[in-house]
Amino acid sequence: MTKTIAEELASEAKGLTFRDVPPNVVHEVKRQVLDIVGVGLGGYLSEPSQIMQNVIKEMNGPAESTVFGSGLKTSCLNATLANGVMVRYLDYMNRCFLTKEGRNNMGHHGEVIPSILAVGERQHSTGQEIITAIIMAYQLLNKVTDSLGGTHGVLEKRGWNKETKSPWIVALIAGRLLGLNEQQMANALAIAASFTVELGILISAREEINMARNLRFPYGAYNGVLSAFLAQKGFKGPLNVIEGHDGFAESVTGGEMDLEKLRQPRKDWTILYTWYKSLAANGGSQGLLEATLRLVKEHDIRAEDIAEIRIKTNSHVYERHGSPARRDPQSKYTADHSVYYQTAVAVLDRAVGPEQFSDDMLRDPRVRELVDKVFVEPDPTTDKFLSAGIVEITTKKEQKYTCQVLHPKGHPMNPMTDADLEVKFRSMAGKLMGEQQMKQIIDTIYNLEKLDDIGELVRLVVIPRHIS
Repeated sequence: MTKTIAEELASEAKGLTFRDVPPNVVHEVKRQVLDIVGVGLGGYLSEPSQIMQNVIKEMNGPAESTVFGSGLKTSCLNATLANGVMVRYLDYMNRCFLTKEGRNNMGHHGEVIPSILAVGERQHSTGQEIITAIIMAYQLLNKVTDSLGGTHGVLEKRGWNKETKSPWIVALIAGRLLGLNEQQMANALAIAASFTVELGILISAREEINMARNLRFPYGAYNGVLSAFLAQKGFKGPLNVIEGHDGFAESVTGGEMDLEKLRQPRKDWTILYTWYKSLAANGGSQGLLEATLRLVKEHDIRAEDIAEIRIKTNSHVYERHGSPARRDPQSKYTADHSVYYQTAVAVLDRAVGPEQFSDDMLRDPRVRELVDKVFVEPDPTTDKFLSAGIVEITTKKEQKYTCQVLHPKGHPMNPMTDADLEVKFRSMAGKLMGEQQMKQIIDTIYNLEKLDDIGELVRLVVIPRHIS
């Protein structure tokens, strides 16, 4: 009997061993973990993070996994939510591609790491098991996203959120860590895929974005982990959930999903094609913001000297982040997806980090004044680059300065070094802990494959009591 797609994906998820993984891929996983842990700590003090932790305290889950920062012990389900919300808050996490050239955006796969660490801590998984699980998660997330035409493919066109597929893969990877057999893992995917479809309004270009954005991946991941627990106890789902009548491909994608891509094992290590953000803003804006920062720094341009700023970018970035609807953001969540706001703070502060999206900055009249001088237009010549930016600044003295960036810092074609990622980590973790603790975290991550229990790492990511 022909296997269903769920069964084939389960077989693939179960098959990889640590011995199969080359050293450069193992090292790349360590870079991913360092980046995600740092970004998570950067979001620890945020309002959604604190709300989530307060809810979790009231739920009194079993003490099996650790919440970043607070050290709160709770269920691995709750830790998946809490740590996932922290990671998403700053919009500072990585982006993934199918190729080094980075022309196919596959999404923010680093968001799977909080659920893997949470389940792994519960199971006392080794560092090698965690590394293999992360690699497999990236492979499968890329495969499913590719079958949907990328992150801006069929799901987005039909009004769904791209993270709709996250529960499938988390169900498989959680099942792997829980020791499920292939049939149980296939049932875990079937259960997860049957009950989670996310609405596109969470990130719609025509709506104000709000706090619910932070649950896009974590909520699905929660459902994925829960589905794995159900399957472990014998709960079953429709194994033809993807290709069957009224299944996902037919009902959610209108038959536009490429099912053949789901049946073909990937032969390359797609985790190597990761883009680490060097700026705390949405990925599409990285190039134009880097160009803006270069101009104001190299030519010492001040906000009060500027007559206008003209920006050219690709069609997608213009539609999502540069349209007139994004000119006056009312929340942090819309501001980090507004080319106008991002450009204004880049000029004023000569930086685009977490601090540039504070409530005080959002209300700063200088920002609003500068926003009115920013003009954005699509440029078809940049459409083959996901985050290209061409910026022209004209001063009141009629001086013109232009800069073009096609591959921003962090892109696979312009990668961040280990040292760069360590600086990024310290910029966020350093607000919560001392240098000795940060060094211990970094050293532990770089020796991840030597850990007998991943809990040794997670327990380090707790803020000292005298600081918290």
